[in-house]
Amino acid sequence: MTTIEIRPLEGGFGAEILGLDLSKPLDFDSEKALIDAFHANQFVVLREQELAFEDFDSVTRAFGDQKPHFLDHLRMRGHPAILMLSNIFENDKPVGVYEGAAFWHTDVAYQDPPNSSTVVYALECPEGGCPTEFANCHAAYDDLPDAMKAKVDDLVAIHHYGNRWDMDENSPTSAERLTPEQKRAVTSVEMPLVRRHHVTGRKALYGCAGSSFGIVGWPEDEAIALLDELARHCIQEKYRMAWDYGVGDLAAWDTFATLHKAQVQKPAQGERDRRVLWRVSVTGKPRVYQ
Repeated sequence: MTTIEIRPLEGGFGAEILGLDLSKPLDFDSEKALIDAFHANQFVVLREQELAFEDFDSVTRAFGDQKPHFLDHLRMRGHPAILMLSNIFENDKPVGVYEGAAFWHTDVAYQDPPNSSTVVYALECPEGGCPTEFANCHAAYDDLPDAMKAKVDDLVAIHHYGNRWDMDENSPTSAERLTPEQKRAVTSVEMPLVRRHHVTGRKALYGCAGSSFGIVGWPEDEAIALLDELARHCIQEKYRMAWDYGVGDLAAWDTFATLHKAQVQKPAQGERDRRVLWRVSVTGKPRVYQ
């Protein structure tokens, strides 16, 4: 087993993992140490990794089962599990998700099964930076008054694709614009408002921003008011950290335990402000726990 170092990040949660070269196959103990650190910290990053496509593909499978993303027009050709994140345009069209994540949300809470984690690898990063913010929804739940915990513990939220705080598809803070075919495919799903983690057993507020548009059995206005209250609670500064990717960073976040928000970007004008990341949606339990 390779000895790894777990270095906490600033902000109260998240960790940098040192000592692993992900271009080489991980033995079982090293992989389990990585995955254990991931669940203990909700966000992990391994810097300056030099990964071929096959290396990245292999690493993502350690976190769970790959899931092709709903935004099929932005998937990597030949590999539907990889979604491109980019500010590069070709023929006046973005080659990847450009503005569709610049709001607080939980990845793919609008489908069943939802994401259990998201894994990204940074290939190109703008010189001026482009940090992503994360909020710790375990800590946010833990700090709720007992009366609020009793109120929300058994509630079920109604999710569908979109950002309830901004439904103007031309806005940079709305969800990624859908094709006509994708719009016809949108359905609603029900998810617990408080999710008990499938690995650790810890409770967290789940999906209270972004794609949640109601609560089963509640009038719409009361449901939105509660969801907004919980979302504002989760994104308080004391629960937040940010990570600004550098080239070679591999990062993963626990979608059952976090909210996150990217920055509004500008289209790349040259080599110095290009941004390209590979992103994979993962469902289910990591293989070391199976």
